Amino acid sequence: MNGRTPRSLASAVPQTTRRLFLMSCGAWAAAPWATRAAAAPAAAPLQLPLHLRELINHIGISVPDVRKSATFYSHLFDGARLIGQEKPSLRYVIGFYPGQMSVGDLRGAAGGAKERALIDHFCVATEPYDPAAWRARLDEEGIRYFAGGSFVDIDSIPVQLAGGASRAPRRRPGPPREGGGGFRPMPPLYTGEPLVKAHGFEHVMLHVSDLEASAAMFEKLFGLAPVRSGADAVFFAVGPVRLGLRRAAAGEPPNIASYAIKVARFDRPRVSDGLAALGAKVEPADGHERHRVLRFADPDGIGCELWAA
Repeated sequence: MNGRTPRSLASAVPQTTRRLFLMSCGAWAAAPWATRAAAAPAAAPLQLPLHLRELINHIGISVPDVRKSATFYSHLFDGARLIGQEKPSLRYVIGFYPGQMSVGDLRGAAGGAKERALIDHFCVATEPYDPAAWRARLDEEGIRYFAGGSFVDIDSIPVQLAGGASRAPRRRPGPPREGGGGFRPMPPLYTGEPLVKAHGFEHVMLHVSDLEASAAMFEKLFGLAPVRSGADAVFFAVGPVRLGLRRAAAGEPPNIASYAIKVARFDRPRVSDGLAALGAKVEPADGHERHRVLRFADPDGIGCELWAA
């Protein structure tokens, strides 16, 4: 790395962490571990900032028991229409309509090491997006990347980039068709009525060690302007979807702390009881938000919020 590398990107993402989110997004087999290309790309560098089609295209989580976690989320959201893959490791994809969550194997990704479950990455959809031209731009900027340039390290938090074509919000689809990347329809883990009806992401919350530098990097790469900022937090938005950056507590490593999904209006006591029965830990109602926001930790401790649309 050269002297232009931003302070928030000075630490390399640990190899184990890279494996976690690459496994979760299905990129394990194709992605090299290099942070630099062997030779300079022939493509001209992309111009910054890139235009975001989707602020949160999907997130990935890594858990000790993939089937158990996917069953929990099938009960919560919609398990009747699952896609996924069995090799190189079991993975399920949960739909939020629009948006998705990939549920991958923590132990397999970490080479058998016992670590806590986590949200291992999130993905933005941009245009234009040309991998070689993107690598060329990041090389010129002195910004760390890996997995062939598909992932950027922002304060040690993996951010995936994907190409995005303009599209209208999706209705709940019929049975999924086989798609690219080895994902195919999977037998449902739960076919009953879900606890809530998902309507896409509301926000994803990051805890960062260097708030100013991290916010500046999102502004530089993607042209985001804060819609709200303070001493300890910055929020960006694209349409109705938000990305929050909060200053990490002392001793807390940078991480993706939680995610929130917009849902149809729901019966809080019923949903709370249903979550508790499934092994989640529901947080007490929070003042004026109690009628529209429900916060909980899933059975693996991953933070989630339900926001009534």
